[in-house]
Amino acid sequence: MDRSLETLFNDDLIAGEKIYWSGQPDPSVIFSASDFLMIPFSLMWGGFAIFWESSVLGLTSFGHGNKAPFFMVLWGIPFVAMGLYMIFGRFFYKVWKKKRTFYAVTNLRVLIVSEGFRRQIQAQFLNQIPIINKSVGSNGTGSLSFGSIGGFGSYYMNNGLDFFTYRMNQSVMTFYDVPQAEMIYQMINELRNKALAPK
Repeated sequence: MDRSLETLFNDDLIAGEKIYWSGQPDPSVIFSASDFLMIPFSLMWGGFAIFWESSVLGLTSFGHGNKAPFFMVLWGIPFVAMGLYMIFGRFFYKVWKKKRTFYAVTNLRVLIVSEGFRRQIQAQFLNQIPIINKSVGSNGTGSLSFGSIGGFGSYYMNNGLDFFTYRMNQSVMTFYDVPQAEMIYQMINELRNKALAPK
């Protein structure tokens, strides 16, 4: 257990609560499963947006060297900005977010603290976790979701575009890209079984 991270949760613990594990997502893991579709889509979106903006500015032969009305120039700017964000900007955001995200497992709860623009904490009691969904790579790094996210929520998970489904993703706590994910999964299951056992 990382003692330096453990102290970060001290003010968030309740009576009788003890931390068994604490850690962070691995910032070197920048790709997720959804990127198999997101990367080609972002290249198409960004490529078309840049082509559009170049054309209305008269920078391509498609526009015959003539500038389009100023409104059309303005219209393309947010699409170019979104395209550039989807192509590479979201990966920088992902690393920034991971370095400010902290996970903990206690004898009573799972906790997530985010220290981005403001400090946020999510907590779920072990005996209230309906299901644990696990995805572990060959190197042992993986993600654990304490519940199920359906529809578009799962598509936007952990790819830098999760703000599109922020409320949906917030409803299901997830430890993303944690080393030794199998060990953490087994630990949570053991503690969860104890929490569910009749007193």
